[in-house]
Parts: sequence; C-alpha cells; structure tokens
Amino acid sequence: MVEITFLGSGGGRFITITQFRSTGGFHIRASRNIQVDPGPGALVRSWRYKLDPRKLDAIFVSHRHVDHCNDLEVMIEAMTGGALKKYGTLIASKSVVYGDEMHTPAVSKYHLNVLESVHIPEPGSKIAIGEDEMLITPCQHSDPTTIGFRLKTSAGDISYIPDTAYFEGLREWHEGTRLLIAAVTRPRDMGIPYHLSTDDMVEMLKAMERKPEALIMSHIGMKMHFANPYKEAKYIETVTGVKTYVAKEGFRVMMEKNEIAVRTLRPARFV
Repeated sequence: MVEITFLGSGGGRFITITQFRSTGGFHIRASRNIQVDPGPGALVRSWRYKLDPRKLDAIFVSHRHVDHCNDLEVMIEAMTGGALKKYGTLIASKSVVYGDEMHTPAVSKYHLNVLESVHIPEPGSKIAIGEDEMLITPCQHSDPTTIGFRLKTSAGDISYIPDTAYFEGLREWHEGTRLLIAAVTRPRDMGIPYHLSTDDMVEMLKAMERKPEALIMSHIGMKMHFANPYKEAKYIETVTGVKTYVAKEGFRVMMEKNEIAVRTLRPARFV
C-alpha cells in the first residue's frame, strides 16, 4: 500500500498568515518516506499525525515561496538526526537552493552539506527514490523554476501539480496518472495568473483520454476557502466524472493496486 497524508491543505499568503487551513504540505509513504512542500507547520503536523520526520528519506520542494518551503531546514535536521549523520535526498527547484533576484536560498550550505544527495532537476529528469521513480514535470508560475512531479510507485502513478498557470502541454505530462494532487487555488470565474482554478481543472480533465481515478484538491486559497471548496469539488466531479476530494489536515489517501480509499485521521497529539 502507498499512503499520502496531508499535513495541510492551504496555500497563498492570506491562508498562510491566518492558518484558516494549515500549510504543512503532504507526506508520501511508498518504498521510501517523502515530504512534499514543507510549508509552515510541517514539523508540528508531522508529529501530530504520528509521522516521525526522523524517518524521512527524501524531501521535494516545488519552489521558493514560503508556503512551500518554510520548514525545509528543520525537516532536513530531523531527517539527518539533528544534522549529525549524512543522509537523505533533497529534490528542489533552482530557486530553493540558489535563491533568485527576489529571494535568498531557502536552505543553508550547512543543511545542504548534511544531505547525501541534492537534485536541482529540469522537467523530464528522472530520479530514483528507493524502488520508485520520480519524473519531474514543468510548471508556469511567477517563480519560473517551479517544478512538479509524477511518482511511479508499486500502486500506480501519483502526480503533483503545484502552483502553475494552465498551459498547453500540462495535460500530457499527467495523462494516465492514477492519483492527481493539484493546487486548485481559485474557484470558478475567479482565476488569477500563475494559479489553477476550478475551471482550469475541468478543462484539463475533460481533455484527458485516460483520466485519473481520483483528484485531490489542495493548496486552497482564501477565495476558494470562502467559496466552499467542497462545492467546487462536487462540480468538478459531476462535470468530468473524476472522483474529487478536498484535502485537509489529517486527510489520508491509501492506494492499493485495486482500490483507492480515504480517511481522516484524528490528531495523535497536540503540539
């Protein structure tokens, strides 16, 4: 079984600073343990749902914006046993490792030096993580180095589309994936540049010949939050026929070869 546990479902500056929805990214347990986009709260929520960050094997960061990378360094410290052992893999956009004209790097040289490997891949690159393989996919965001992925696992492919505009070719990268996790930030008729909306997801899913078994909407922005994301999810499901869920803190997806099941975990502890 492959498990995906959400440590938050919020995104954008206003959800992040209010924490109307938590912003810790999500955790994948496949042949290895992978933390994806450790935004503010990733460390705390990991412990809250019994996901020991000391057992991480890899961390993926799509881009340099704080709602995706705030807890990166402390998660590296956890993965490397307090930075006392050289271990683990970081897969991150160029802006995360080197910074850009608007941002300093999100990770220090000290933390880079305790990792076994650091990948700053371009779309089309393939990276082995245990028995799984991660294909890096392109995005079009205000951070031009933003990347997503398609992870090939024993239970099928998991695609992650972080912040991006909808563009020609996006569908092809994720055609036929079994589970699609997408940052659907805006509701119908309220799209903004560099982010996906409900309308964009409907367009992409309708165009797919091999649709995913399930879509998980995450990275919910403030406008989507108050527009009722569950209503938007129902609309997507009705129009496209793709089972659609809205992520929230503690939401877990369990993928087996013949079934995708979901549940919401109760917090194990409050920290």
